[in-house]
Amino acid sequence: MTDTKPQLSSVHEPLSCYVLTFNSARRLEGVLASVAEVADDLLVLDSGSSDETQSIAESHGARFLVRQFDNFRDQRQFALSQCLHNWILELDSDEVASPALEARISGLKQTRFSVAGTVPDAFGVRREWFLLGRQVHCFYPSRCPDWPIRLYQRSKVGYQGERTVHEAASGFRSAIRIDAPILHYTCDSIDQMYAKVNQYTTLLARDMHGRGMRVGWFKILVLPWLIWFKFFVLLGGWRDGWLGVVHGRYVRDTVWQKLVKLRYDFFKR
Repeated sequence: MTDTKPQLSSVHEPLSCYVLTFNSARRLEGVLASVAEVADDLLVLDSGSSDETQSIAESHGARFLVRQFDNFRDQRQFALSQCLHNWILELDSDEVASPALEARISGLKQTRFSVAGTVPDAFGVRREWFLLGRQVHCFYPSRCPDWPIRLYQRSKVGYQGERTVHEAASGFRSAIRIDAPILHYTCDSIDQMYAKVNQYTTLLARDMHGRGMRVGWFKILVLPWLIWFKFFVLLGGWRDGWLGVVHGRYVRDTVWQKLVKLRYDFFKR
C-alpha cells in the first residue's frame, strides 16, 4: 500500500477511480493506464491476489487495499467509503476506458460535471463487450451495448439493494448518458468462461437463497432454454456466428447451474 496522496486541483472537480481486483494482472496495466490522466485518486481494492496485481497497481501510483471478498455489493460499498473525492468513476478489472471516454471525463471535470447548466447525480456510460477478442452483440446477462452507471456522486449514489451479485448502483434521481465507451474484455478463453460460470452461479444461487427464492424442476428444465432463446435469437447472439453459438451454450449452462445449485446446494431438497 502506498502513502502517496494525490494533489487536489483548483481548476477542476477532483475524481476518484476505483477498481475491484482478484488475480487481475492480465489486463490491469491497460485498465489503470486508461484513466491515468483523469483520476486524481486511484484505488485498487483487492480480494487476496497471488499474482502481480499489487505490484502493477502500485507502479501506477494506486492505493492498494485488501478486503476479504464476501459479495460484490458490499465490496463496492467498501471501495466507495475509501475513495477520497465525491465524484467516482468505477471500472472492473477487465474494463478499459476508451480514449474518447477519457477525453469526455476530462471535459466534464473542467465544468465540474455540469451539462447544459445542470449537474446530474450520475452518468450512464456506454459499454461495449468483447468475448474471445471479438466484439459481440450480447453477453449474459447484458445486452450489448449497455449503459451501466459508472460515473457518479458518492453522496447521492451507492450499492444498497438486495442483490449481492449483478448489483446495480442506486439512489440517483438524475442521470445522463455518455456515448464514449468503456471497452469490456470479459473472457479471453473458454477456460475463463467456464471458471466464470462456476464462480457466478454459486454467488447467484447464494443471493437467490438469501432473498428467499425457491425453484422447482419445471423451472430448472425450461428456464435455461428460454433465456438461451432471449440471448441467441432476440438479442442477436446469432449475429456473432459460431461465437454466438458458444455464448448460447454458456448462457444455458449458467442458468441451469445457478438453479440446480439453489435447489441442492442451498435448500438441500
